[in-house]
Order: sequence, then structure tokens, then C-alpha cells
Amino acid sequence: MINLNLTHLRTFVTIADSKSLNQAARKLNRTASTLSYQLAELEKELGQKLFERVGRHLELTPFGAIVREEAEILIGVAQAGCERLTFLSQGGEHRIRLAVSDLIAPDRIVDLLAASPERHRLTEIIWSTEVLMGAWDALASKRADLAIGVTTQASPPGEYRLHPIGTVEFLFVMSPDHPLAREPEPLTPNLVRPYRAVAAMDSSRGLPARSFGILPGQLLLRVPNQHVKRLAILAGLGIGHLPRHLIQADLAQGLLVTRQATHSPKEPTELYTAFRAEDPHEPGRPVLSALIHEIIDRSRTHFWFA
Repeated sequence: MINLNLTHLRTFVTIADSKSLNQAARKLNRTASTLSYQLAELEKELGQKLFERVGRHLELTPFGAIVREEAEILIGVAQAGCERLTFLSQGGEHRIRLAVSDLIAPDRIVDLLAASPERHRLTEIIWSTEVLMGAWDALASKRADLAIGVTTQASPPGEYRLHPIGTVEFLFVMSPDHPLAREPEPLTPNLVRPYRAVAAMDSSRGLPARSFGILPGQLLLRVPNQHVKRLAILAGLGIGHLPRHLIQADLAQGLLVTRQATHSPKEPTELYTAFRAEDPHEPGRPVLSALIHEIIDRSRTHFWFA
């Protein structure tokens, strides 16, 4: 097995750039004999010559050209790894996992993360989209450090801190040419039940799964999340409840119509961001703490559901 020395690889790349041992030595502030020794050691390890002399210059051999490409990759990976290890050794955060409700438009999370990219530049961020109880489940099972867009209904046992981020109004919608679009309001369960509903499947793995806006005995089209649900209803594949902020443009363009139904929620639903009570106070969680404060701050301006 080849045992490569990163210092020798850096020397090799500098020589390849300079095409001269003397010029490379000046760049690296070392003697030409030292570089010559390091190059010889690298060639010995690889078992092939890396340069050939052409006039006064050193030119890469065909094998040397390949080694240079690989060396630059290895050096880049090593530099990035050293930078991240230094960051972690100084109290930086290794990873943050976000469980985001499908009621939150993805562009809102992108905007949140893009606001202070330098703050979490060296922190790995894992973002999962969750449905219904899925965000609570991710937090309770420690698959996530922060849940964005949960309700207080059926919250799991445990010590959590919650901050309100806004309210969501659910509308009962369908395509304009759906038969129910011509029925008098309010629509009763007996009138609605014969028609297929589109339902987003609960992504919870351990907590009891829930459903929303579905009538007993109603035929369903089950889809992964609210965004697919919207597309299915736009295509006339079914009916269902969708949050107003995700379909404002569809309503304005007449692509969807809303109808009053007796089984619809009477009041807007309050959503929260939630995290385990101890997490932001643990050593090495500055990025999580800053992210929570940013979410709370943005919630004051109706950012999430504008």
C-alpha cells in the first residue's frame, strides 16, 4: 500500500507549477536539495518518475500529470479537514439537524440559512422535510436538534422549549372544474365523502401517526407532503385542505377555488419552533443557539407564512 506524505505532495505540485527546483525552493523558502530529496522519496513510493528534463525545465511525465491531478485533490481535502478540525477544537459545532414541517415553504429555510452563511460554514447541516407528527418524532427520537413548524397538539413527552412562529389558515380547495366547486356552501361530509381526497402521509416513525381533514370512508390519494398534495389537487386528482400561504398565487390565478366545508378547521393553526430544553446550553452549540434566535426574530415579521 502506498504511503503518501502530504508535504512531499505539496512540494511536487510546487515543482510542477514552477518547472524548476530552484524556483520551487524559493517559493517554499527551502533548499533545492531538500526538495530534490522529497521528490525522490515520492517517486520511490510511487515507483515511477514524475518529471523529465526538457532543456532547462522540468516537465511532467504522463504519469506525473495524473499524480498532479490526484495530489491537488488530496491536498484540498487535507486542508479542508484541518480547517474543520481546528474549528471543532475551538468549540465549533459538528452538525445541526433540522426537521422542517412541510407547511414551511422551502425557500424560507433557504433564506434563513443564506442570511449568515459564514456562521455555519464549517458545520454540517442536515435538513429533512417532515409531515404532521414527523417533526415532533424527529426531535423526540433525537434525529433532529430543531423542529420548525410543529403544533402543540399531541406533543411527545419530554422537556422542550417552544416559540411561536406564526399561524396557518387551512382552506378546503379543489380545481375549478371539480363537481364540488358548483355545490352550495357549506359543503357537508355526506356531500364531500364520495370524492377522492389528497392526503399527505405522516412521516413519524415512532409516534402515533395522524391525519388531517379526511372523512371516514373517503377514498384517498396518499402523497409525501403538502407540496406534492398541491400539485395533485391542481391536476384535478382530488380535493383537500392546503395552507393559504402555499396557494395564494394559485387562488389569484383561478387555478384553485376554495369552498367552505363543515369539516374544515374553524380557526388558524398556531405553529412553533421546538428544541430540547438542554440543547442550546450544551457546550459547543453556538450555531444552534444563533439559529434559534434568528428564527424567533424572523417570526416577528410574519416571515414564515407571508
